[in-house]
Amino acid sequence: MIKLNLEIDGEEKVYDIPTNWDDITVGKFIEIVKLNEINYKWDLNKIMEMMGILTTIPKDDIELLPVESFMEIQDKFSFLKQDVDKKMKDSIVIDGEEYFVKNDFNDLTLGESITIETLIKQVDNPVYILDQFLCLLLRRKKNGKLESFKTTFLTDRIDLFRKIPITDVYQNIIFFLSGEHTYKNNMKVSLVNQ
Repeated sequence: MIKLNLEIDGEEKVYDIPTNWDDITVGKFIEIVKLNEINYKWDLNKIMEMMGILTTIPKDDIELLPVESFMEIQDKFSFLKQDVDKKMKDSIVIDGEEYFVKNDFNDLTLGESITIETLIKQVDNPVYILDQFLCLLLRRKKNGKLESFKTTFLTDRIDLFRKIPITDVYQNIIFFLSGEHTYKNNMKVSLVNQ
């Protein structure tokens, strides 16, 4: 993240500008994906919306930027054309607390199964609810074992998980979402057999 000093209406203001994927939170990543699926008539409007998502510059101030400054800031977003870092992690630390990734979905509880099915039915693109999936995937340990999933995690932890860098969880969530299809198929086969 870099600091950018801009003069707007005679006032000097300082803004945060991301320069790589490590600077992008899960919440901002979701917004970027949603924005990319919107068809804009003018590309400048889309870039302005993207700038509003990625930076701390308010939309009103973005509209006041000289075109040259606008284009300079936009150039900082070239990292968006690159893939997100794809390191798989076993755990991440959030606010001094370690959360471990649940990656074994062969022994799902009824609550986990219902939550996965409910979340999947909510949207066409599962990336829109990536933050909610993280409530299923990231768990603390108690007595050396992952804590049991509770549906209250979806409300209690979602804001916390929206603030973590996307690079901390991207590969894990992609792995989960690709395995989700296997999970759904196994569930259907299991129900048909019964």
